[in-house]
Amino acid sequence: MNCAYHSHNGATVSCNGCGKPLCPACDHRIKGFPYCQDCIVLGVDLLRNHYQSSGSSQLKAQTSPFAALILSFICPGLGAAYNGQTHKALIHFAISVGLFQMAINLHMPLLAFAVLGMWLYSAVDAWKTARLIRSGAKPDLAEDLLVQRFSGNPKLWGILLTILGGTFLLRMLLGDRFSNLMGVLLPFFLIGLGLYILRNYIFKPKAAAGDFDDFSRRPGAPSFISAMSDAQYRSENRDADNEFPTRVRAKSWKNR
Repeated sequence: MNCAYHSHNGATVSCNGCGKPLCPACDHRIKGFPYCQDCIVLGVDLLRNHYQSSGSSQLKAQTSPFAALILSFICPGLGAAYNGQTHKALIHFAISVGLFQMAINLHMPLLAFAVLGMWLYSAVDAWKTARLIRSGAKPDLAEDLLVQRFSGNPKLWGILLTILGGTFLLRMLLGDRFSNLMGVLLPFFLIGLGLYILRNYIFKPKAAAGDFDDFSRRPGAPSFISAMSDAQYRSENRDADNEFPTRVRAKSWKNR
């Protein structure tokens, strides 16, 4: 009996999973038992799906939209932390605290409404995220645009902290004249921050879109079955020592 993968090699063992005849080159031992490459790949996929399903089911059982909503009303960002989104929780809390401090120091009622709006937004976002998690989505897939801009962006954090510290310093130096100055500068700052957050949605680069279209028209990489059916990789083209031929295609699956 010949090997199921190398027809010119004689089989020495059979796969413990599917029973395929295997030659010594295809004999992969796991805990002393022989397995073929297909059964190994299938087993890895089953284990991965098992761990993902068990983890997601446990997370769904522990996530309650009502609890996330109540926790967010207690403190902005607490509901996101309950949902397992630590970065989102820190961002919501930092923005709420920053707006609150600016409303106190600048004596601007508009910023007080901004604090209430951010508080309500964090509560609604935590409730919607908890519902998505219970439906089977991962917490990483439920990130919103605000968190995507702030998370992993030290430049934006540095700009905001510098501006916030500068406002406190100017208030200490200018006194009552600072309120009039901020009444002029604050609208421009908020407009600039909004444009920075939405820059990829307003100003879409045409070059990036063209590159994506060209990439989508490229042919896909050859699969294992299609590569094995190629004339250069058939079993009769291999030598007696079961080695690959010295002449191979450039950038093929065998060079990896």
